[in-house]
Amino acid sequence: MKGRERFTWLAITFAALTLATAAQAQIHLNIPEDIDPPFYADVTPGFLPHTEEWAAVIFYRTPACVPADFNLFDFLDFSSRPFSCELQIKGRTIWRSLDDPYPAEDFLYGTGAVPVWFVRWSELQAAIADDELTVPELAALPSLLIGSASFFLESIRDDIVQQRGGNEALVASGTLADAPSFQVELTEKLRAGEPLFPHVRIDFH
Repeated sequence: MKGRERFTWLAITFAALTLATAAQAQIHLNIPEDIDPPFYADVTPGFLPHTEEWAAVIFYRTPACVPADFNLFDFLDFSSRPFSCELQIKGRTIWRSLDDPYPAEDFLYGTGAVPVWFVRWSELQAAIADDELTVPELAALPSLLIGSASFFLESIRDDIVQQRGGNEALVASGTLADAPSFQVELTEKLRAGEPLFPHVRIDFH
C-alpha cells in the first residue's frame, strides 16, 4: 500500500464507472476531465520536501481559496470546498483494476502557474510540532517566499505488495514574487511503507 495514500479519493469516483470500462486491461482517468480531486496541496506528514535549509510546499489549488481551518496534513477534503478553488494542475491516473484502492501510476502537470511556497525548514519543523499545518500558519512564517512554477511535473509509481516498491519524481521551476527564479527537484522511494528521499534540491537563482 502506498505510504502516503494520497489518491484513495479516486475509489469513490471509480465506483461510478461503467462495466465496459471495467473490462479494460488498464483503466485511465484524466484530471480534471474525468475526476476533480478534493485536495489542496502536495503535503502529508510523510511528504514535506526539504533540504537542511529550505522546505517547499506545492499547492495543487490556489492557496487563497484554501479554508483557513483546514489542516493540510489531512490532504483530502471531502466537502464541496475544494471545488471552489482553481485547480492548477492536470494529469492522468492509471489503474490496474476496479478493485484497487489506489492507482498504479499518476502523472500530474502544471497548467502554467503552480503555487510553490518556500519557508526555512527549521521554522516549518516548529510549526508542525502539533501535527497541524494551515495556510494562515504557513503564511505567518517569517521566511516565507512565494513562487509560481511555470513548469511542474510529478510522476508517482505506487508500490505493489511483494512485487515492487514505490517511487516518485518531481520537478518544478519558476519565479518568486521578488523576481529571482527557483528550481525544485526531488526523488522519493517507498520501501516497506516508509518514504525515503535520496535526492532533494531547492535552488534560488
